[in-house]
Amino acid sequence: MKALGFDLDDTIYNRLTIYEQTFDLMQVEGREAGYAVDVDFATFNHIYAQFSESEYQAFMAGKKTEAAFKNDRVILTYAHFGKEIDEDLAKKFNQAKNDFQHKLTLSDELVALMEAAMVSGQHLFVLTNGSTKAQIDKLSSLGMEKYIPQERWYISEAMGVSKPHKAAFDQIARDLQVDPHDILFVGDDYANDVEGAINAGWQAIHFAKEERENTVATCTTDDFLEIRTLITGL
Repeated sequence: MKALGFDLDDTIYNRLTIYEQTFDLMQVEGREAGYAVDVDFATFNHIYAQFSESEYQAFMAGKKTEAAFKNDRVILTYAHFGKEIDEDLAKKFNQAKNDFQHKLTLSDELVALMEAAMVSGQHLFVLTNGSTKAQIDKLSSLGMEKYIPQERWYISEAMGVSKPHKAAFDQIARDLQVDPHDILFVGDDYANDVEGAINAGWQAIHFAKEERENTVATCTTDDFLEIRTLITGL
């Protein structure tokens, strides 16, 4: 194996922790102001994720600005649960989320994996869907540039194509000048990360606790130490 890549959200870091912290903060303030929802975080986040995806697709299609897509997914989620919030509250939600994101740190296990890959001469990179500014902010907060140079942070908005489209994966193989079969990609999203990578001729690790039935992934694990052991045999 000559190159090792990572998805960002829910792989390099766990965004559910940030979302739950944001939800809890908004609920505390919302109980007094009247916009708290009568559901738990898991229920709220399930709907938020659906609106995030649809609004992101509108953004990538040029139908919405980045600010509009981020605010609208919050407004639509609250509306789904019967609470009308305005743009100012949506901005407050997003600002709280950003504040929690700026406190992100890399896990010791991931650092050990990347350091081992660097010692063995493997190319490291990130491939993530999202807006360029938002994803760069996250990676910078994590201190990722210490391990992966910014020119190898591949972000869908800047690339003009999103996972799981084969063109996104092909561009990286060309840039790195590495045969697709010699690239291993680690990601949590089965369709975008695993199937996308496999369809491009890469190897793929599904970053998840449980193996999916009839999986096409090279392996399934959410343990970076296990991945570190695995890459020595690839």
